[in-house]
Amino acid sequence: MGEDSRRSASATDDATLAGFLPVHALPYWEVLEPVVIAAVNAAVRVSSRPPRQFLSAATAMALWAWRTKALAPDAKEIFRRPLVNEFVHRGMPGTTRATRATYRSALVVVADALLPPAERAYRIPRSEPTPPYTHAEIAAMRSWAVRQGHPARRLDAQLLLALGLGAGLTTLELLRVRTSEVDVSGDEVRIQVWEGRPRVVPVLRAWQQPVRDALESATVEQWLFRPRRRGVQPGQVTDFLHRRHDTPVDVRPVRMRTTWLLTHLTLGTPPHELLRIAGLEQLASLDRINRFLPPRAPKPSRG
Repeated sequence: MGEDSRRSASATDDATLAGFLPVHALPYWEVLEPVVIAAVNAAVRVSSRPPRQFLSAATAMALWAWRTKALAPDAKEIFRRPLVNEFVHRGMPGTTRATRATYRSALVVVADALLPPAERAYRIPRSEPTPPYTHAEIAAMRSWAVRQGHPARRLDAQLLLALGLGAGLTTLELLRVRTSEVDVSGDEVRIQVWEGRPRVVPVLRAWQQPVRDALESATVEQWLFRPRRRGVQPGQVTDFLHRRHDTPVDVRPVRMRTTWLLTHLTLGTPPHELLRIAGLEQLASLDRINRFLPPRAPKPSRG
């Protein structure tokens, strides 16, 4: 980091670091302080959140990246989304899931704030929501899954439906779930999502059994769906569906997610609770699904 960057960073040291003690990074603070300050300042500018919400996470990641990955002490080099994900998964041993989720949320803001404007991608929302599956289509998918010949493929097919129709996960989210990120407690099965929109998602009761079966057969931490994969690629769902022959039913995570949202709306899940477990921010996202709700039955006449 250049001298101008160091002077700019040091100008806000007093305001940003008041009372902050980087215990683990203290021996290397002369090197890491400008990196942390630059990262925190960038995040504060785009989010209007106080520096305190970024300091601990930024310091921990900067120390990890500099020592473990041998990266140059440069904020733009260190705070990148792929490294954020790796740090949260591998660089925080012994920390709770809640702490990892908090750190990741802060670090994603930092990483996005440091991206050049030309590289920032903004998704254009769909003009029309993807239609949900009908009851007949869901029955056909269940039948397809249980008819798979090999036991491992049969379980993977059921897991794909469980993660989509039972938890509403996107393609990348369901591919990233590991067995260690599933919590089973009594009648409840919950999935911790770390990527993109950190949250805990309860699995609908009707779709829990494949997840329970997968956990019982797992001997080590592994991917939940297709555990023998070496990584995560968006095409892995399509590859699974068409590896041997075309799947006779239309299995798509985006339609499963719409169906999952509709199921919760039909069951009466409070909108703000549904936004939280779905990783959504605006009620308008649910308004687009409301059109698929079945009409209410007319009240019986009193005549």
